[in-house]
Amino acid sequence: MPKAKINDVNIYYEVYGSGEPLLLIMGLGASLLGWQSQIPTLSQHFRVIAFDNRGTGRSDRPDDCSIELFAEDTAGLLKALDIDSTHVFGVSMGGMIAQELALTYPEMVRSLVLGVTSPCLAAWPPTEETAEAALRASNMMPREAFEAALWMGYSDGYVAEHKEALWSRFQIELPLMAPPEYWQKQLDAVLRFDARDRVGGITAPTLVMTGANDPVIPPEGSRYLAEHIPDAELMIIPGARHGFNVEFEEQCNQKVIDFLKRQG
Repeated sequence: MPKAKINDVNIYYEVYGSGEPLLLIMGLGASLLGWQSQIPTLSQHFRVIAFDNRGTGRSDRPDDCSIELFAEDTAGLLKALDIDSTHVFGVSMGGMIAQELALTYPEMVRSLVLGVTSPCLAAWPPTEETAEAALRASNMMPREAFEAALWMGYSDGYVAEHKEALWSRFQIELPLMAPPEYWQKQLDAVLRFDARDRVGGITAPTLVMTGANDPVIPPEGSRYLAEHIPDAELMIIPGARHGFNVEFEEQCNQKVIDFLKRQG
């Protein structure tokens, strides 16, 4: 299992394909398995690097946790792999890490894709219904939690047609998700993050993608990013929720490929 020692933390990573590098940064609590809808397609066009953030999957679980530390880990991993610059695709908390990486290490970010994310979750928080449902799900058994949280990620029609496939996916991902105590540490890091007054300094060509119906990270945060990052493109997917990259896999992947090839 490939690991790199970064900031005294062992970071687990995997590499697929060849060509220009594309770094994938996953969101809160999830391991690199969260990218299983993207890696097979994107790795046909790029050298894809996916990894587990500290506290998640097969990476170490140190006490310290912040978006800034996540970005330092990410930059350290790139250096360990001798990658001077790369395309970057981050979703949710991973999109916040990607913003921080682009601001702190601009020379490393060739282009940037920000999915269902925000420069400040506190400014555009989840709906009250979403927060309450997430809290209830955190105290449930896995199948109950899965059932209770599905609506946050996917449209009703998609759930009706793909529920068992989504359950199988959840079971595969569950063993590598962050444990509850580290999930809370990551959530605290997300809630402290505020880059609203800095994102105008992002110089990398940027694509912002979000779901029109995302209840977890409302699309207003994505609109702010697109308005304040110079020349950023905005793609709002009608009907999509937080799991846009799964439900709208083909549309998402093709948009990312087209955008990154234009930057290459």
